[in-house]
Amino acid sequence: MRFDWKSLSTLDRAVVGGAGVAFIAAFLPWYGATVGPFSVSVSGWSAGFTAWAGSLLLTAAGVLLVLRRSGVSFALPNIAPTVLVAGVAALGLLLVVIRWISFPRYHGADVGARYGIYLALIAGIVAVAAAVKEMRASGEPTPWTQAQPGGGTEMPPEAPAIPDE
Repeated sequence: MRFDWKSLSTLDRAVVGGAGVAFIAAFLPWYGATVGPFSVSVSGWSAGFTAWAGSLLLTAAGVLLVLRRSGVSFALPNIAPTVLVAGVAALGLLLVVIRWISFPRYHGADVGARYGIYLALIAGIVAVAAAVKEMRASGEPTPWTQAQPGGGTEMPPEAPAIPDE
């Protein structure tokens, strides 16, 4: 197994970079409160299951991509490697968004989300967007397309055109 950073495409680097930033963001404050001179905050690792699981899934997407580009083969039936990376990254981003939405908010006091979760959200969006774009450009079969006996894929039929009046 040999890895060369220069062999990664721009989209690969965006996925791996987003994964790295999401991992680092898990150590930063995600939620906190400030009352007068006192302040307390909670990192992503202590902010609940959806926070740390989302961060780890975003990180895992980057690790999977690096492993795949290093020549490691995945023996997963009916799942292309680019689909796997995009799916893991999307699930991680979904969990981070759920954590962000579920934080309690109090008006009139400085209580709420902190910069760590916003950094994780931005990193997750970048990673998912790059992974999905790479998945679409790869031409690999996706689980939602049906394989034809001749080796092609069948797409759903297009809607009929509406005639002009």
